Amino acid sequence: MIKEKDCEKFLENVLELGRQYVATGAEIKRVEDTLYRICSAYDFEGIEVYAVTSLIVITIKSKEGHFYTQSVRVTDGATDLGRLEEINAQCRYICKEKPDIDVLDEMIMHYKKPKGKPVIKCLGYMLAAGGFAVFFGGSLFDGFAAALVAVAIYFMDYHFKLKKMNNVVYTLIASFISGTIALLLAHIGIGDSADKIMIGDIMLFIPGLLLVNSIKEMFNRDIVTGLYRFIEAIFTAVAIAGGYALSVVCFGGVL
Repeated sequence: MIKEKDCEKFLENVLELGRQYVATGAEIKRVEDTLYRICSAYDFEGIEVYAVTSLIVITIKSKEGHFYTQSVRVTDGATDLGRLEEINAQCRYICKEKPDIDVLDEMIMHYKKPKGKPVIKCLGYMLAAGGFAVFFGGSLFDGFAAALVAVAIYFMDYHFKLKKMNNVVYTLIASFISGTIALLLAHIGIGDSADKIMIGDIMLFIPGLLLVNSIKEMFNRDIVTGLYRFIEAIFTAVAIAGGYALSVVCFGGVL
C-alpha cells in the first residue's frame, strides 16, 4: 500500500514506465490496461488512464479520498521488441510483488539499458539485407553487396547523429545514401544488379510493423493513435521511395 505522501511519486514512476512502454512501439490499449493494473494492484480507486502516442494522463483516488492527476509527454518512438519484453516482465513483477516506492523508483527511474552486442546487430542487418536481395531474384553477389550496404545503414542507425533528427527526414537521407552506395558497388563490379541490391536494403527501412500496428489500433477503437501511426508509416514509405529515387536520378547515369 502506498502512503498518502508518496502518491505523487508513485504516479511519477508509473507514468515514466508508461512513457518507456509507448516509446517501444507497444499497443496503446495494452499500455492503458497495464498502467490500470499496476494502479489497481496498489489498491487505488477511481483509476482513469488515457494514452496516445504523444501523451499519457493518469488520475487515481487514494483511500483517503484525494485525487491525484499527472501527465507525461512522449517524444520518442520506435520498435524495440527486446525492451518491450523487459517492460512486460517489470509490469508483471510490480503487479505481483507490489514493491515499495523506493524499489519502484530504483527499478523505473534509474533503469540502465544493457549494452547490446554491436557485432550481432550488424550481422543481423547484413543477413536480412543480403537474404532479401537473393530472395527477390538477385545473385549471391547482389546479396553480398546488399550486406555491405547494410553495414552503412547499421552505422547510420546506431553510431551517427542522423537518427536524432525527425524520423521521416532521417529515412529520406539514409535511403539516399544507401541507394548511392548500392549504385557505386554495382558500378565497380561488386554485385550484378543495382536494383536487386537496393531491394534488399529497402527492406531494412520498410515500416511494416508500424503499419500493421496502426490498423490494429484502429480496430481497437484507438482511432487517434491508429491514424497517427498510419500517417507516420505512409510518410516513412514515401521517404524511402524518395531517397532511393533521388539517388538514381542524381547518380544513376554516372555510376
